[in-house]
Amino acid sequence: MKTIEELKEKYGLTDEEIDYALEKAKGIILGFAMELRAIKVLEDMSFTNIRYVDLPTHDIEAEKSGNKYYIEVKASKKSPTREYSAYKLAMIAMLEGTHLTLVMKPTPQLFNTEEILSEPKKILLHFFQYAYRGDVEGLKNLMSSEKTKLILSNYNKVIKSYSSKYSIDSLEFIKSFF
Repeated sequence: MKTIEELKEKYGLTDEEIDYALEKAKGIILGFAMELRAIKVLEDMSFTNIRYVDLPTHDIEAEKSGNKYYIEVKASKKSPTREYSAYKLAMIAMLEGTHLTLVMKPTPQLFNTEEILSEPKKILLHFFQYAYRGDVEGLKNLMSSEKTKLILSNYNKVIKSYSSKYSIDSLEFIKSFF
């Protein structure tokens, strides 16, 4: 509460003004508080080299058993991957390591992000992973289904916007679809 006292003294804020500001910022405050709590949760789960990074794809980077993990902290009770846009999935696919989602409410639970994505988002994530790695066989298998082609056609704009990141082999194959 030192910060509140500082705001009162330095800026002459009243209790009413502070209550108003706190009510407006409640979600932001909760998010940052949960990120701090998440670091402690990850320590309890035997993660090491835990760093708060606040990047578009993740909030925390950590290691465990020699593997690198990128962890997004979610403080709300909503679907944890609901706000994972196609652009965010394109960026997640570039990461060298496993992306995890740490849901803090009601009790902390850690999920492999890929496993909790909806089917369309999972397909899109795989598409980007194959395209970046130059895994043309993976792309061929993925694109062999009409359902998959239809799903990916809905993401045409984002697929094209990341095309400069694809391997040359992948790009040649992808151009035949988009």
